[in-house]
Amino acid sequence: MKQKQMPRFIVLISFIMMMNLYCLGSSADLGSIKGNIVDKNTNESLIGVPIMLEGTGLGTVTDLDGNYKIDNIPVGIYTLVVRYVGYNPQLIPQIKVLSDLVLTIDVTMESSNLQLNEVTITADMRRESIGSILLMQKKSATVQDGISSELIKKTADKNTGEVIRRVSGASIQEGRFVIIRGLNERYNSATLNGVPLASTEPDRKAFSFDLFPASLLDNLIIVKTASPELQGDFAGGILQLNTKDIPDQGFFSFSAGSGMNSISTYKNYQEYKGGKQDWLGQDDGTRAIPSGFPNSQAFKKSTTAEKIEASKLLTNDWSTQEKKKSPLNQSYQLSFGQNKKILKNEFGLIGALSYSSSKKKTEVERSDYDLDGSRNYMFNDEQYKDHTFWGALLNLTYKLKSDNEISLKNLYSVNAEDQTIIRKGTDIENQQEISATSLKYTSTKFYNSILSGKHLLPKSGVKINWYGSLNKTSQDVPNLRRMYYYRNLDNSSEDTTMYAYVPFGNASPSYAGKFFSQLNEKIYNAEANFLIPLSFIGKGHAVKFGYNEQYKERIFDARVLGYIVSNPGKFNWALLSQPIDSIFAPENIGNTGFRIDEITNPSDHYSSSSNLHAGFLQLENQITQKLNLVWGIRIENFIQKLNSFGYSNDTIKVNTNYVDVLPSLNANFSISEKSNIRFAASKTVARPEFRELAPFSFYDFSTATSIEGNDSLKRTEIYNFDLRFETFPENGQVVSASLFYKKFKNPIEPVVESSGAGSRKISFENATGSYVVGIEFEWRKNLSLLESIVNWKQWSNFSIYGNLALMESKVDKSGDLRAGSDRPMQGQSPYLINGGLSYNESVTGIGFNVIYNRIGRRIYQVGNSGYLSIEESPRNLLDFQLSKRIFQKGEIKMTVSDILNEAGIFYQDQNQNGKYAADIDSGISSYNYGINYSLSVSYKF
Repeated sequence: MKQKQMPRFIVLISFIMMMNLYCLGSSADLGSIKGNIVDKNTNESLIGVPIMLEGTGLGTVTDLDGNYKIDNIPVGIYTLVVRYVGYNPQLIPQIKVLSDLVLTIDVTMESSNLQLNEVTITADMRRESIGSILLMQKKSATVQDGISSELIKKTADKNTGEVIRRVSGASIQEGRFVIIRGLNERYNSATLNGVPLASTEPDRKAFSFDLFPASLLDNLIIVKTASPELQGDFAGGILQLNTKDIPDQGFFSFSAGSGMNSISTYKNYQEYKGGKQDWLGQDDGTRAIPSGFPNSQAFKKSTTAEKIEASKLLTNDWSTQEKKKSPLNQSYQLSFGQNKKILKNEFGLIGALSYSSSKKKTEVERSDYDLDGSRNYMFNDEQYKDHTFWGALLNLTYKLKSDNEISLKNLYSVNAEDQTIIRKGTDIENQQEISATSLKYTSTKFYNSILSGKHLLPKSGVKINWYGSLNKTSQDVPNLRRMYYYRNLDNSSEDTTMYAYVPFGNASPSYAGKFFSQLNEKIYNAEANFLIPLSFIGKGHAVKFGYNEQYKERIFDARVLGYIVSNPGKFNWALLSQPIDSIFAPENIGNTGFRIDEITNPSDHYSSSSNLHAGFLQLENQITQKLNLVWGIRIENFIQKLNSFGYSNDTIKVNTNYVDVLPSLNANFSISEKSNIRFAASKTVARPEFRELAPFSFYDFSTATSIEGNDSLKRTEIYNFDLRFETFPENGQVVSASLFYKKFKNPIEPVVESSGAGSRKISFENATGSYVVGIEFEWRKNLSLLESIVNWKQWSNFSIYGNLALMESKVDKSGDLRAGSDRPMQGQSPYLINGGLSYNESVTGIGFNVIYNRIGRRIYQVGNSGYLSIEESPRNLLDFQLSKRIFQKGEIKMTVSDILNEAGIFYQDQNQNGKYAADIDSGISSYNYGINYSLSVSYKF
């Protein structure tokens, strides 16, 4: 399990490049102007548009995306002139250029009538500086919502996971995973700069969005309807992350922060001795199986004496220690960028280095119930998690004039969690007091590299886009240890001695067990597409077609060991009363004590692969000046293979081959310059993940549940319909209302089964069908209208924003003989509320945000007629953020999150009234997370 060095080398070289480029500096009395030029009627980007500063020789033309930038402008006041054949010229006067600053001016061009005299339009600068995100929403063929870098800067959000909460119909689960329109991560996808992202979570289809620093986002878009050019594997939405290619100007910024949790920081804290490289998020070999220990096949063939000798090679590493004070959390981020001319062409570099370390305690109450409703156990867990994250991002872009652009974008991250669980409680079923421990270290590494190009053939207007990418994900779980002590509840006895449960005969992963696993996954992506204007039909008509190839391979290996009693006839029974730090000491390993055993099954290994071949044909038609259609077809051939073994050593082979024809239609009718009505219809799919298919069974100590795949899963087919009204008032404001309907065939859901005695197993099954219908509202508006009521100039600095989604879903259970009453889809919430009030004052640099979030009750795990579904109770989240600009280019931010500190409750709704009642319903688990406080300081050079 050696750590590969290439990503570190890339990061080091990148940092050296950045420092050299940055030292080149920039002129002190010069500024810049940048922006985007679009067609007023079609909202399409205009390429090759000349932009000049009147009375100077300074100017440029727009690039492939309609963007322009004029550098090295002396400080002063200018008039911007935009002229383009077939359009009325635009004059934008009174543009004030300041030293070392970049001014953004976006321009909309109106078609001219060639039979009339040319009309020159003088525009107001404030009106033309349209927010880029609203331009993208207005000109997009699909229904989408998002947030721009301009708005992100006004928040205290540190990473993308925090930014997502501000987008209509979206929320975040566990601080990292996105929920769109109430649908969980299984029905959502993500792209980075247009390239599909691999899951960062090996056991679920989810991307951990806290990997991306918010400061590096150019915008974040959630696309909610399909089009032929988009991947077909989604239903809720595609979350598109777009990072900055070429910075407006060179910069170098640094931020440092610290934080605390109300129930963790400066409190007693349990942990165990780890390795010297834990602070880097990787094990240094401390937890690894010793090099002299025999492999699985050799160990199973060994004699008892040889197994005892091998057992002595293992370290006695079961003890935990209590720290009197848990330290403060810490985080650091270094970001940099530069914009230079190389061989008279524009070159941009942007990147970041991030590091964070935190310790958090969570208090958990756990119970489970027998089939007759009687309680099986009552446990109290103290979960201690040490979380370490570091990551590096580097984007390089080179523009050859305005017709060609080449980019290389890289991301590498290490995410590690060191978990210690101390469990105390009562096993009611067996009338025992128990004390159990779980020690688990998980290190996940993610690497993504994208080489892409954009090209324009000027004479024909043909656009060519292509990319190739590589994703690597690895997860290492070295030496997961679980130990269990008990004593019988006998009121007549005064003996309080706790005895270790160490198996006879065969080992158990749950009792004195040791578990090791490693997962490696690679994904190769490539695509080329072509956009050809159909000028012979008329303006506003084009055809786009392309081909995408994706190949994914995964290998998973686990090894399961555990201590057993060596020889029951000669065993020293007094050893079972020894404490956890000494019970497996070297002197207790032998014929009268313990030895290691191996129970690794053939199902603990699987290899898998998938191959996606996709082609699309997309037509873009401007039927009238107000009506635009984007429609076409996408064909995806998906081949998925998995090889493993069942528990009876039977061979399991999955070999599915689906050909999906995915049509889509998006219609946009412009009621006015500021308002649209949209309609969309499409077919999409959701495919099973490798883990959902694999027979490998894993016992999750934290939830007291075993998880096992199902090799007979089918892919889900989804039919989508959307209707939306949207209007865009001035100054970054928006109001919209959407109605949507989705019909699912064979939806995949996690299903929980109970065999009594507190034993639960989760697997995955296809329901026959289901539907979701919902309505969304979004609003973002400043409070300047109140100035006419109360004369106070500060009203324009206040903004209210929010979104509300109301949804209903129902599962067709006609094919499920175990099904109980009607229920919604797993993970589907009936409502989602996001809202906030913000204040930003540009002169003093003072700002604050109050943010509220609530997600309605949803099914966490699907049950059956004998065992009710486990549901997650709604929880109110309230955050407060305060910021203040310091030293002109610095900022200090304070955040208090989860102020209400409501418990996270999972339960079985016994009276089926849709509300949690502690005295009636069966509480499965209750989490106390505590309140989080953080303080950070940043400075941009």
